[in-house]
Amino acid sequence: MKQPLKIDRLPQSAQDAIKLLYDRGRTWVEIAEQSARPYSAEWEKDAGGFIDWVQVETDDLDLFPGLCLAKSTLQRWFDLRVSQVRAQVLAESAKAREWAQAFAGNDLAGSNAAVMNAMRDQVFTLMQKVGPGDQAKFLEGLNLLSLTLSRLQRVELQAKRVEVDQRKIKILEDREKMARENLDQATQQAAKKGTGQFSLEDINLLRERTFGLPPLVIAHD
Repeated sequence: MKQPLKIDRLPQSAQDAIKLLYDRGRTWVEIAEQSARPYSAEWEKDAGGFIDWVQVETDDLDLFPGLCLAKSTLQRWFDLRVSQVRAQVLAESAKAREWAQAFAGNDLAGSNAAVMNAMRDQVFTLMQKVGPGDQAKFLEGLNLLSLTLSRLQRVELQAKRVEVDQRKIKILEDREKMARENLDQATQQAAKKGTGQFSLEDINLLRERTFGLPPLVIAHD
C-alpha cells in the first residue's frame, strides 16, 4: 500500500505540472515559488501558478499553508512517486527485453514467430501493471510460458526431422524404383536372348522373390 503524500491530494493536472517543470530543468525552489502564484491556465507560457487551488478540496487546503508547495514536500513526493517509479520501469523494461531476447534466437517457425512478436509487445506493458504482490506469480507464469515455448520448439524440430526423413525415404524409394525398372529390362533382355546360363524359370524366381516383379512370359514364334 502506498504511503499517502500531501501532493497526492492535488489535482492530476498539478502533479503533471510538477513533473513537467522538473523535467524542463526547473529547481525545487523555483517550482515552489511558482506554485504560490495566482493560477493561470497559461502557466507554461506566462509562468503563472500551476495549481488551481479552487479545485482543491477544502479539507485538503489545510495541508498547504499559504497555498504553496514546500521544497521538501516537492522533493519527497517526486522521489517516491516519480523517480522510484521511473527506475522500476527501466529495470522492468530491461527484464522484459532480456526475456524477449531469450526467445529471439530460437528461430521459431513463422506462425510461432508471429506469436512471439505479439508477446514481446505485451511483456513490458504487463510488467508495468502488476503490483508487488503479483510479481512472483507473474514471473512464475513467464517461466511456465518459457517451458511451453521450449517444448513447442522441440516439437517443431521433431517435425522438421520427420520431414527430412520422409524426403530421404522418397529418395530411396525412387532409387529402388529405378533399380527395379533397370532389372526388369535387363532380365527381359536376358530371357529373350536365352544365353543358357539362366533358365526362364530361374529368372522369374529371382524377379518374384527378390524384387517382387511379375514373372516374364516369353512368346514363342
